Amino acid sequence: MSMLDLTNITRLPISDLEAIEPVYAELRPVYDPVLRTFSVQLWKDGEPSGIHGLTDNFRYADEPLEAVDAFLAERGVRALTGDEAVLLYAGLVHAKGGPDWQIFQMQLAAAEQL
Repeated sequence: MSMLDLTNITRLPISDLEAIEPVYAELRPVYDPVLRTFSVQLWKDGEPSGIHGLTDNFRYADEPLEAVDAFLAERGVRALTGDEAVLLYAGLVHAKGGPDWQIFQMQLAAAEQL
C-alpha cells in the first residue's frame, strides 16, 4: 500500500478536462470552531462557487462526504474519486485539528504498517 499524499488536503484540486468546458475547481475543507460544524468550500477558476454544509449541521468529518457528489453535480463539477474523497476527509479532520488530527495520523501510520 502506498503512502497517502496529504500535501493537498487544504486545497484539493478537482479538474475535469473531459467536460464540455474544462473545469478547474478546488475544494477547501473548513471547520467552524464556534458552531462546531464542518463544511466544504467549492472554488471554480479561482472564484468562490458554493459552500457544501452552509445550511447543514455537519458535526462529524465524514458527514459532508455523504452528499458532496450531488453538491458538485449541481455546480457542474464531476464526482470525487475514492482517493479524492479520502483526501477531502483528511482535510476536514486536519481543519478541525487537535486530538482528532493526531489520532487520524496515528491510524494512517498504523495502516501503512500492514
